Amino acid sequence: MNGDRPTANGERIQNGVQQGASDSSSHVGPLKQSREGQAPSTSTADRSSSYANGVPQPSNGDLGYNAANGTNQAPLEILQLIPRDNYLPMAALISRASQSCWNGLTNLVEQLAAVQVPEQSPDQAKVLPNGLPNNQTKANLDKKERLLKFANDQKADFIKLLVLLQWSRDVEEVGKTISINYWLMKRRQAYWDTIALMAGLKQESAGFQMPNPDLRVAAEVLSRGEVLKFPSLGYLPQKDLTSKQILRLLKSLNRLLSVKLALSDDLPPQLRQFHIHDGRATFIVPDEFELDVSILDENPNSQFRVVDFRYSFSPSPYIPDSLHAEIERYANSNIDRGGLQGCYFFLKELALSSKLAEYHKQVLELARSQWAGNLRVELIRRNLVVQYWSERQASKSWMEVGIASGREKREGSAQVAFPVLEIKWMRQGKKVDSLRLRQNESVLCFEDILRQIIAQHSTQILDGVYDKLVLAPLFAEAELSVEQSLSDEDPEQCSLSIQLSRSSTLQLKVDAVTGLLVISPVSEKSERLQYEVNRIHGVADEIVSKLLNFRCSVVESSVLAGISGTSWEILRAFKFSPAEIKALFGGPVVRMNLFRQSQWGVSYSLAVTHGQDGDHWWLLQQMSTSGPNSQSRFQVLRHQRIEAKEELSSAYFDRLAEYAMGLICLRRNADFLKERKEKFNLPSFPPLEKNYELPPISFDLDMARPTKSLLHGAAAETFPGEAAQNPPSKPACLQKSIQVRFGGVDRTTNRVTAIAHFQNRASAAVLKHLDESTLDSDVTLNVEDRTVTIRVKTSITEAAIPRIVDKATDLEKIVSTVEQIHRLPGLKLRSLSNSAFTIIYHQGLSKELGVSIAFGSGSQTPRLEFFPSEDNPHGLLTAQYSKLLVASRVPFATKVRDFLTSLTLTLPLLSFLYKLQRKHGLEVSRSQTTPSQEPERGLRVHVLVRSATAFAVQYFTPARHVPGDVGPNSQPHLLARLEILPHINASKKPMWLVRAALEEFQSNSRPSYSTPELRTQLRQEIFTRTDGQKWLALDSAAACMADQPEALFQAMHDLLSNWATLAAESKGEKEAKGKAEPKPEATNNLPNGNTKPNVAGKLQAAKLQRPTNPNVSRVVPGKGNPNPPKIEEYIMLD
Repeated sequence: MNGDRPTANGERIQNGVQQGASDSSSHVGPLKQSREGQAPSTSTADRSSSYANGVPQPSNGDLGYNAANGTNQAPLEILQLIPRDNYLPMAALISRASQSCWNGLTNLVEQLAAVQVPEQSPDQAKVLPNGLPNNQTKANLDKKERLLKFANDQKADFIKLLVLLQWSRDVEEVGKTISINYWLMKRRQAYWDTIALMAGLKQESAGFQMPNPDLRVAAEVLSRGEVLKFPSLGYLPQKDLTSKQILRLLKSLNRLLSVKLALSDDLPPQLRQFHIHDGRATFIVPDEFELDVSILDENPNSQFRVVDFRYSFSPSPYIPDSLHAEIERYANSNIDRGGLQGCYFFLKELALSSKLAEYHKQVLELARSQWAGNLRVELIRRNLVVQYWSERQASKSWMEVGIASGREKREGSAQVAFPVLEIKWMRQGKKVDSLRLRQNESVLCFEDILRQIIAQHSTQILDGVYDKLVLAPLFAEAELSVEQSLSDEDPEQCSLSIQLSRSSTLQLKVDAVTGLLVISPVSEKSERLQYEVNRIHGVADEIVSKLLNFRCSVVESSVLAGISGTSWEILRAFKFSPAEIKALFGGPVVRMNLFRQSQWGVSYSLAVTHGQDGDHWWLLQQMSTSGPNSQSRFQVLRHQRIEAKEELSSAYFDRLAEYAMGLICLRRNADFLKERKEKFNLPSFPPLEKNYELPPISFDLDMARPTKSLLHGAAAETFPGEAAQNPPSKPACLQKSIQVRFGGVDRTTNRVTAIAHFQNRASAAVLKHLDESTLDSDVTLNVEDRTVTIRVKTSITEAAIPRIVDKATDLEKIVSTVEQIHRLPGLKLRSLSNSAFTIIYHQGLSKELGVSIAFGSGSQTPRLEFFPSEDNPHGLLTAQYSKLLVASRVPFATKVRDFLTSLTLTLPLLSFLYKLQRKHGLEVSRSQTTPSQEPERGLRVHVLVRSATAFAVQYFTPARHVPGDVGPNSQPHLLARLEILPHINASKKPMWLVRAALEEFQSNSRPSYSTPELRTQLRQEIFTRTDGQKWLALDSAAACMADQPEALFQAMHDLLSNWATLAAESKGEKEAKGKAEPKPEATNNLPNGNTKPNVAGKLQAAKLQRPTNPNVSRVVPGKGNPNPPKIEEYIMLD
């Protein structure tokens, strides 16, 4: 068999490399000679050395012959038997092998982990060289064996991959080798098939009846070419027609055919398109067949005869001569029975059957090639049923191509029905009546029909998804776009483009071959989505839900990518319960993430939710409920929809962080005012945009009210007499409208800035004296428009209102003080700072009087310091003035005005009283050693300050100067008690009113004078005197001008001093009388003749009085002790 092989594709090919004629002759000769001249063993050895399977081996002299040359000499049809489309990329094979190895290892580890290995007893356990125990139980050995077997199997697989990898480097040569091997396998199979056929023929020929060979006749035929013994019929050969005869005959036939066809009335409509030529009539049925007929004689009743028959579509089946003759015979018989209409009916059926057979052939080829595994073909009689997408998990869909009768269902139709090729489409088990096919009947292509049906099916699937998708809020409101590409012919052009976000788009297609939904671009998430979508049995609602959920995951990835690198912190561990999600967000949430700024603490957080209706961010505040079962709950401070057109970059989230901090800052201050029941106005917040402006929170600050009522939520302490002096009604000028805005975040300190603006109504002349050194560093003042700006930095959870109010109050103190200094005469501002003033209010020849006022922050009590400290009489009023400056419900400007006015008004009076107290006060009495030498020096004067404009003056005498009629249990040292009150005359001029203490008019329990005689003398000489005095007598009191109090008070002092002197001279006589007549112990007579109650009654009356000046005390000297003890005595006054 090592010679020439049978022909392949019309050519004879050797069993090896194809050789030329010259090469064949040169090799055959030596081969025959070697076979004849050598022994069988030697010839066998030579043949084996010279040829292998019919291919000449290169000898030492054939240096130019090699295997590559032999491969290149092979025909291209052998080298290209396996197309390049069947090649797979090496990377895919390696990836699949790696995935398979990983999955197998994971499953093996899980299985081995589930196997329980018993512990071995210590006496049987062996220790490995590394110190670990060597467990030799059967379960442990089985685990090791399974692990080793898996490793060996994977090693073998990867060795194969290595070999394939080396082959892939020479893919051209390997591909040719594989093609040649495939060709050899086919040839080898052909040889085996021939041998089997011959063996079968041999077995079957055993029953054949073979006649004996007639060798003589055979020899005669082979030698002479004839058999003489056969008789000859003697037929004369017919002469060939000449050209003129042929032309004349053809014209005659054309004429006869024209007449016959013109007079024929049974010609079917489909055969009315014909033309006559060359003695025949050619009928053309478009896209089906062409028929040539003629007649045999001139008889009018003679029938047409078929001359030729051709299909007019392609590809058309090959018709051999025998089949062609058979078709002509059947056609002529149908003409005989039914004329041309019967012939047309027969040929129509034949053409349709041929088309159906061609479709069947094509669909089988498709099912074996690129549509393999996805087409199921079945030919039932004359119906070709093709099921497509056979592997798809949905109801079956198929198409039927068959020959229909063509009869209409309407009754009474007289038209002749002809068969037609009908195509039916059954989509998911239901017939589709709206099938639109565009097919070229002249060119049969079943793949085009299949692709059109699949295109319409894909369109129907995408239509369902589109119709459900546009109902979603994001697409219904045109925030996101969805675009559908339609085609009734090409399924590759059917797609659905869905915009997922600003920069992300998803394309949904239906694979024409498998019917699976294909999602692009390809990613790990899209592959998972594609798997989940294809598991759904064609339900559009579920597909849309999956797509919208996928959009949520894409946007979530964009959010996480944009938020990375910013100041936001992701709270991964915190999760909401379903009830909280429904309560907070109002609906189902597909994806949710919580974020927080580091300076927010646990009170605030930002939730970004993704749902099928859109994306939102929610600013949440955590609230705590009191009680034993307190649970944390959240409230939504602000939420906003994230627009689809928004670019979720780090800049957006930085802007969101600042927006959220500003919102929290303003809401925190609003809550602060709300908790204190203050009226405020906070407009609605604008949406977060590139250029947004947060609204200010505005409230009215009553400057007549102390700040601690606003800051601490409680009423300020009031002092006696203030309610009467300060009416509750306040003018509008005392209300300052303050607007607080958010001023940004300081990232270095993580503190927010609040900026407050308000108008100051002070004059420009006053404001010019306030410079930057005077004001606080956080306070700026624009003199032109009188706008005050206060900047306060606080933490995000701290309200800025208290500090703003403090700074506004401090500024109000500065401005009010400077304004009153410039408005009131006689005042001079020596120094000014942001917290202290130095004012000169009196300038004398030898000294000047002034006061330093140090203001604290907010509502703190100011600190007053009068100078010079030893000579300034206003030092007595330091405490009262401090109370005056913190009085409630009084504007600070009024307080400062009253204070500065009081300094000028009280200076003459206080100067006199201050001198009087320095001369007759407590310190002078303590330092006096010989009081008898100067009788007036024994008189003690106490000046008590009840308020800034109300005083009490008390005169006391030593024990030896007490009149004799005063009882021992009475107040032996009191001489007189007087009150000094402000008074205004008819001309509205300020005056001082002097009168006895209030008890003198209300009760007799504590008289204001030691004796009635003193009261009478004081009334006669002071209160009722009308001759040329410098004061106004009022019968029971006296009044003097505020700037001229010396005359009145000096007269009163002289009268009381003289009275004390006279009382000292008459003390001796009254002492003796007092010793001779002792008084009973039960009761004591008062100087005015009334009965004095007992000690218990006196103490009871004393309980009703309050101490006005606890620092006042006096020393009572003893009689026998040279160093008497000091006894403190508190003077009780109302």
